Amino acid sequence: MNTPIAKRAKGVLGRAAALAGVYARDFRSKMIIVTFHRINDDLPQDGLTSSSAKLAAFCEFFRRHFKVVPLSQQVAGCGAANETGGTLSITFDDGYRDNAEVAAPILQRLGLPATFFVTTGFIGTQTVAPWDRELPRRPGWMDWDQVRSLVSQGFEIGSHTDSHVDLGTANAETVRSELEISKQKLHQQLGRPVRLFAYPFGGRDNISERSLELVRQAGYVCCLSAFGGANAPTASPFDLHRIVIGQGFITPNQFGLDLLLGRV
Repeated sequence: MNTPIAKRAKGVLGRAAALAGVYARDFRSKMIIVTFHRINDDLPQDGLTSSSAKLAAFCEFFRRHFKVVPLSQQVAGCGAANETGGTLSITFDDGYRDNAEVAAPILQRLGLPATFFVTTGFIGTQTVAPWDRELPRRPGWMDWDQVRSLVSQGFEIGSHTDSHVDLGTANAETVRSELEISKQKLHQQLGRPVRLFAYPFGGRDNISERSLELVRQAGYVCCLSAFGGANAPTASPFDLHRIVIGQGFITPNQFGLDLLLGRV
């Protein structure tokens, strides 16, 4: 069961595991990547929305129990267990405005790096994503000045395609176009090449061998999913798992216990 009561009980057990030093022993054999989407106090928390207090609490937990590093450092160290074991990187998907206005100040206050994967065709527009149509209010997207501000603050930017297309079903021509357009826009707007890539949707069915090869050919150096799971320190940079911090985790210690038990 994963009811709210069960999740809170896991939190209590997780805190006990932390105090006993179990986290410290177990986590050093893992490379963890987590992802958030919206950080918004004006929307109900759901699978994509976390409050600012929740983000801060999880970031404090990450800082306490892991070596929090930029994603690019994990990617560069893949294959070397002594470089990536015990590390965690924080990522954000899609390009919501609250990432710049709410999340970035929290990360800055805590001194933590992060990578923001933006859907370039959404940036600076009034586009309403299909999954946002039923929200009581529109969260909005960053504009390019905000994306550039994240870079100036030391954060990393990655590609999430141009229109958030499903690369598991799109034809090869569409995949190539999405990858190239996103890459070109990011280079043009940021004045530097962007080589980090995360799959839109990120489920197993949204990833195919064909699209993976096209990502390689486009010059990206990694592919990130979003269907959960820890990474071995020797993982391939083109097969990196991410854990979505959404409704499934209500407290950091519940996350820690599930990670410890291999249930993420």
